[in-house]
Amino acid sequence: MDDKQFEKRMELLKKSYDRMEPQLDPEAVFAQIEAENATQQSPETVTTKKPPSRWQKPAVWIASIASVLLLSVLISSYVINQPENINSKKDVSQKEKQEVGIQEWIENITKKYNSKKEQIRRELKVSINELNAFEFIKEADYILDFYTKRNSHVKEEDVQFLKFNEETILNKLTTPRRALEAIDEYNNLTLDESFEIYYQYEKTVLELENFYSDLLKPYEPLLKKSKDTNKYPSDVRAIIEAANNQFMELKENEEGAFYFKATPIYGEFSPPNINKLHPDIFGYFEYLEKGQLLLADDLRYTREETAKSLKIMERTLLADVNADSPTYEVLRQNFENTWLVLLKGTKTYPVLTKEGEVNEDYLDFLQKVADGKYGEVMKNTAATVLNELQLNNNSDTLVQLSAYDILIVILQAREETDRLINDSDFNIVGYDDTEIEQIKRIYEQCKNGDEETFINQLRPLNMVSLYLYAITIGDESLQKAILMPETNINTSLIHKVKSLDIFSQIGEYDGIYPMVAVRVSGEYQNTYGRQFLIKLSKNKEGNYRIAGIND
Repeated sequence: MDDKQFEKRMELLKKSYDRMEPQLDPEAVFAQIEAENATQQSPETVTTKKPPSRWQKPAVWIASIASVLLLSVLISSYVINQPENINSKKDVSQKEKQEVGIQEWIENITKKYNSKKEQIRRELKVSINELNAFEFIKEADYILDFYTKRNSHVKEEDVQFLKFNEETILNKLTTPRRALEAIDEYNNLTLDESFEIYYQYEKTVLELENFYSDLLKPYEPLLKKSKDTNKYPSDVRAIIEAANNQFMELKENEEGAFYFKATPIYGEFSPPNINKLHPDIFGYFEYLEKGQLLLADDLRYTREETAKSLKIMERTLLADVNADSPTYEVLRQNFENTWLVLLKGTKTYPVLTKEGEVNEDYLDFLQKVADGKYGEVMKNTAATVLNELQLNNNSDTLVQLSAYDILIVILQAREETDRLINDSDFNIVGYDDTEIEQIKRIYEQCKNGDEETFINQLRPLNMVSLYLYAITIGDESLQKAILMPETNINTSLIHKVKSLDIFSQIGEYDGIYPMVAVRVSGEYQNTYGRQFLIKLSKNKEGNYRIAGIND
């Protein structure tokens, strides 16, 4: 309702009030009271004037008040009957208030942001131009700009949204030290929470390592002369102090160049709270600290150091459920490629001597791997290679070994059978009537001859098919003959299979770790799952047997 409409309505109300005045005239009411008193007076008191009763004038005021109350009722009635008009004025007021509130929030968050940014500048001991040149600061500046402009359309009552934006903006401003200090904000950190801390740490530490290392270049002649930091100029000490404050150590490489490397886990400046992180996260920190473990076709570190690092990474690779993340993929590929080089040998650590004999130190290393000193993933591979070398001074397993084979072992350990079924990696055949009839013929041949000798000659795909058929007809002795000793597969649903008709395809991966994947037809997947993955390995005689089944 605009001002003209409001004035018009008030004029109508005044006219209604004016029409009421003759009925509620105070003078008329007073005269009526006097007249009533006169009729009730005795003759003796006619000539005596008495003051009015204390109830007389209040009665006048009561009548006047009644008229005001009636006017109020009329106005209230009008207000109630005109909600849209009043709300339109209220909406204008709320909109103005909203704009003021949002602007105040923008000014407040910008002030907080600039204050924290200045604290970081002082913490890193850099100029404002140097600070603004960092990529992680540029990203934070962009986030501030994005949210403050976006919030010009946010409703004032969306307080939680504003608070979330504020937290998002300020969290973008961080340093390696601040990222790890956040550990103390948690109790019993999960792997996901620990990864979030790692992520905040990782996105700043590499850039700062390079920055502080570049600052050292003009001072390298001085650094080579003395290791005593007390003898360095104040500006050099300031650089070292700022880097140390971010858990970085001053190091020298083989070429004599000086650089900074963050060592938050086992380093000189490791924070005391680092062990509060979930233990499965340290593989990421290990890789971030060591970097690529390979240098061309050789190792960057000693074989012992490399194997120890791989053991730390293995734990993370087996535990982290986010296997599709880029961070996980980088770690996994580094793990696979490094183990491949370690086992096949390098220029520094060759498998064979110049005379063609197997190096004794290589055999010692294989024995340690087989014993589990450097993790669980490569134990069986090392044991197989070691056994073959000791028997024949040669290993087909080692010759055929590939990075993909190591990936297979990782996936088996993680029990991720779905990721293993790839048509390009498996020789797949359909499970039709013809295939089933062939399996039955193989079974008859097995039973009519030397069972064990016959099984030894089977390729993995036929061996698994024979095992499945033995399950459907209840031939437990044949099942036992095809399994590796002490293989426990009692929990697998495969023992409930009554007919080969439930399967649609069978595929064989012919690597150093042969596997057979058996796919279940769609109508039976609710009962048996999507597939079975059967793993095979060599027994002591060098013949393949089923070593495990994953549903």
